[in-house]
Amino acid sequence: MCKRKVLCLFAGVAITLLAVSLAGAATVSTQTTPFGATQIPGLVGSTVIDFESVTPGTYSTLTLSGVTFTPDDGNLMWVDSAYAGGYNTFGQSLHNNYDPESFNTLTIQFSGTTSGFGFFWGASNVTWTLTAYDSLNNAIESLALPITTDSDAGDFVGLIDPGIASATLSGDGTDYVFIDNFEFQPGGTGTPEPGGLLLLGSGLLGLAGVARKLRKA
Repeated sequence: MCKRKVLCLFAGVAITLLAVSLAGAATVSTQTTPFGATQIPGLVGSTVIDFESVTPGTYSTLTLSGVTFTPDDGNLMWVDSAYAGGYNTFGQSLHNNYDPESFNTLTIQFSGTTSGFGFFWGASNVTWTLTAYDSLNNAIESLALPITTDSDAGDFVGLIDPGIASATLSGDGTDYVFIDNFEFQPGGTGTPEPGGLLLLGSGLLGLAGVARKLRKA
C-alpha cells in the first residue's frame, strides 16, 4: 500500500508539471461591472488603472503602474472625461478621437510579464483586434473585439496567459473608441526557457525511473 501511495504521489506531481507546461491562453469577452471584472478568473486581485490621476490632454506615450501605452508612430491618444458615464466608461478614460492623428494601433507594454489583462471597451463601430505577445515577441493569442457602438452594458474584454509581456490593439483610427478601468495581473511566468523545458523533461524522466525501481522492489 505504501508503494502504491508513493507511486500515486509521483504520478500526481508528473501530471501537475505537465499541466503547467501545457497551460494555454484564454480570451475574455463579457458584460459586467467594475467589481465583476475583478472577479474574472485570472484577474482576481489585479491592479486597476482607472486613468483618474492623469492630467487631461493628449499623449504620445503614457506609463501608469508599470504599464506603458504608446500609439503608433506620429499618432496620439487622449485621456479625459469625454462622454464619462457612457460607452462603458466611468470617469476619465483613454481614447482616440475624430482627428487625423488618432491611433490605429495602441501598444501596451508591461514592465514585466503578466498573467492576464483586460479593460472596458466602448463606442467601436468596426472590429478591432487585441493581440498578446510573449517576451520574445511571439503572438500568444488574439481576440476580435465586439462592435459595441453605443452600448453601455459593461463590455469587458481581455486575454489570460502566464507569459504576456506586451499587447497591441489594432483597428481603424477613424473609429472613436474608449478604454477604461484597465486591469492586469502582475507576475506571469514569462516565456519558458529551453533550460526550463529540459529541467521539466529531466524531472519527468527521474520520476519514471523512481517509479520503475519501486515496482521492482
